[in-house]
Amino acid sequence: MVDKNFKKLIGERIKFYRKLNNLTQEELAEAIDFNTKSISLLENGHNYIALNKVPKLCSILKIHPYQLFIFDKRNTQTENIHNDIQELLNIMDKKKLKLAYRLLYELNEFSM
Repeated sequence: MVDKNFKKLIGERIKFYRKLNNLTQEELAEAIDFNTKSISLLENGHNYIALNKVPKLCSILKIHPYQLFIFDKRNTQTENIHNDIQELLNIMDKKKLKLAYRLLYELNEFSM
């Protein structure tokens, strides 16, 4: 039971970062020498990724390996929130950065 949940959590993290980088499953599969079916199985928690593929995967997803293991999305410690936001901003393309800026600007104006 724990094993299946862990695979699912890892898969969700990979999918999150893949989408954040605007990659399709096909593009990610090609970049790390997988087939698309393997990526789908991985993201849906049916398979693990081989350890020798982790460095390449993280490089493609523009993350550090430890980020695959951060499962708590409700982290409320201020220093971690700032770090998490900075990491997200660092990998966003220009279009997403503009949207993030507008959202933060409006949120700041709304709360005044």
